[in-house]
Amino acid sequence: MKIKIKILGEFEMTEKNMCRTVLAALLIGALSLFAADSASAAWSTDLVGQAAVTSFGEMISALEFPPAGDDMDKAWVLTDPDGDAAFWWRQEAKSGRMFDAYLCFDAEPFVKAGLDLKKLPDDMKGMLEDRGKLMIGKKLSDKPLEYEGEITPLSSFEQIVKLDRESIGYHAALDHYGITVADGSLFEWAKDMSKNDKDIVFVVDPKVFTEAGVDPLKVEGWVYDKVPLEDARGRKFEAEKFLRPFNLK
Repeated sequence: MKIKIKILGEFEMTEKNMCRTVLAALLIGALSLFAADSASAAWSTDLVGQAAVTSFGEMISALEFPPAGDDMDKAWVLTDPDGDAAFWWRQEAKSGRMFDAYLCFDAEPFVKAGLDLKKLPDDMKGMLEDRGKLMIGKKLSDKPLEYEGEITPLSSFEQIVKLDRESIGYHAALDHYGITVADGSLFEWAKDMSKNDKDIVFVVDPKVFTEAGVDPLKVEGWVYDKVPLEDARGRKFEAEKFLRPFNLK
């Protein structure tokens, strides 16, 4: 038996081939539903991810000045109480953007401590000329962000947790959640601010700075110290970091 179907012109399709086409369409639909259900199930069982979002919202509520929106960069900006450092994170996926999540902070304390700006990577100096800031960040997933309601600092952060889950972690030694913006550099916040005197912490890997001439003990406004960490296998070790901690409550 032959069936004639008109779709932008006439062609012939046998009954057998038509069944195969219908079956393929059904399979594609079923796989799409399965993928959506799997993503939903993964999120519903991701206790660390969900707790990170909840505690991030509590931290935002405790800030004297809430995160501001940057319309040009389509990002949120959380500035520290002193106004010298900030954490930026995207509101939407945007091609051509250098970073989707990053730290920016005053360059002057590092320059005074010996920093040779010429020895820094170019991508760290994107805000140097017009704002006097250094940047450390990363590009995130280009998948479209799917908001269910209003676009807010918290809902944008939740999108990062869902689409770039590997960026989010828990730092047991300080009882912090954090988002990694580059190898060894993070923005962290307390799991429970009522039990922690370091509610937010800007964490910067010192290696690129010490290699560019910085005396780490002379950087004003930053604490240079060893931080207890764990590797992927749970093995404990210590690493030197620049830290900028704040107690919000």
